[in-house]
Amino acid sequence: YIGPNVEFASGLYADSVNVAKTGGYTLLGAKVGYDDGKKYSFYVEGRNLTDKAYISSASIQTRSAANSAIYEVGTGRSFFAGMKVKW
Repeated sequence: YIGPNVEFASGLYADSVNVAKTGGYTLLGAKVGYDDGKKYSFYVEGRNLTDKAYISSASIQTRSAANSAIYEVGTGRSFFAGMKVKW
């Protein structure tokens, strides 16, 4: 099997008064794998393939500013692989 992955976020408010808002983002990924339906399966997956810099979450404050240390950076380009053997 093979399939694309698209993750979209329109941004989030970082304060209780809904003034400070992060930018939105779109991440692209893909997953390729094999499953014989019996004993073996494996996959390889790539996430954020364009290596987009984005804010994935924020610690909400009552009133925040653009330079507040509340923003958490999202994960850059990454790759995963796995396999399963049944017996």
